[in-house]
This record gives sequence, structure tokens and C-alpha cells, in this order.
Amino acid sequence: MSEVWTYRLALALTVTFISPASAETVEVDTSCFDVALIATSPRYRWQPVDSAPDEIIIRSPVSIRFAVKQVIAGAIKSSDIEVRTSLHTRFNPAIKQFLLFLKVEYGGKYTLQEMNYQLVYDRSGKLVWPIASPLHTSYTEDGFTPSNYETLMRPIHYRARDAWWLVTSPDVDPPSADEYSWGKLDKDRIITASRGISAVDLVAAAAGKRCDAKAAR
Repeated sequence: MSEVWTYRLALALTVTFISPASAETVEVDTSCFDVALIATSPRYRWQPVDSAPDEIIIRSPVSIRFAVKQVIAGAIKSSDIEVRTSLHTRFNPAIKQFLLFLKVEYGGKYTLQEMNYQLVYDRSGKLVWPIASPLHTSYTEDGFTPSNYETLMRPIHYRARDAWWLVTSPDVDPPSADEYSWGKLDKDRIITASRGISAVDLVAAAAGKRCDAKAAR
């Protein structure tokens, strides 16, 4: 089974699983969000867990401090932000940018509602989400990606190796054609998506799920 296939199957789940040697986040209520931003450089502060000596801990509560790179929706007052969630382990270090959908809780704390870490910079410097094949329905049923996401997709040009999850490991079989039906596979077995969605457009499409928008209706 290729790492690309594993990654995509994992991302099809509401509980986000970030490929081998990366991180698993707890399922949360994605009914609304207050802030959407681009973040980098996660730093972890793990919380203690009460357990029996022979009990296996699958997820542990953790506070993650991110450096804020760009606020797309909502407002924050700091150049970094602390997010509470639950993880199996640290995020894959190949992930450089995180699009975070956050909800403000009591005391000004933030909880993670959803994230997208399949982001790369295109040739014009815009942060985009390359999409090489149709998305699993769980993206549109459970998250902030609209069911008409294809209308948001635009031609994109980026360095293929930046999309690390679309690079086939040399010790696995090449991906099947249905994994890049909207892109191409080059001689180095790297998938390149021909279209994608900008991070800004993705957040704009989710405007109806802003917490203040829900309260106004």
C-alpha cells in the first residue's frame, strides 16, 4: 500500500490521521469556527493522562503553540496562538503550513475545529491546496469544504516536490491512475495536480459556518 494511498484514506476520515510518523487529531464538533489562519512551527506541551500501568494511551491532550503567519478570517491579538487538541504523536515535520479553523472557548482559549495541512505555495506566492483527484465525501459532509468545491478549483503551478504527500516513496508501488485523475504522474513517480483551491477561497467558501454568522441567522 503506497504512502499516498494511506495518506488519502486517512484524510477521508473525520478523525484526521496524518500518515506514518505524524499525528492523529481527535474528532471535534465542526459546527462553527471563529478564526481561520495560516500557522507554522508547532511547539508541543503535552498534558498528563491518568491511566493504568498496562493501559495503552492512543491520544494525549496537548496544547500546541503555532506561529501565526496570516489571519484570513476573524481576529487575534498575538503573533502566535495556542490551540488545545488531542494527538497520537507530533505532526509530520514535512508539513510546513497549517490552515487552522479555530473556535474561541471560555477564557480566550482556542480549540481546533478543523485543519488543512495539504498546502503549498504556487509560483505566484499564493498558498494553494493541490487536488489531484475527487475528494472523499467526508470532506464535504463533515467539514468546512463545500460540496461544490470543484467550482473553487483553479489551474495551479507549483514545485511538485513541495506537495510531499503526493510523492511516491521509492520502496512502494506507483500509485494507481485514480489517485491522479485530475493531474499527472511524472517519471520520478511524483503526482502533480493541475488544479487546486487557494486557502483564501476555501475560507471564504466556509463563511456561512462562522460562529457569528450562525448566531445572526
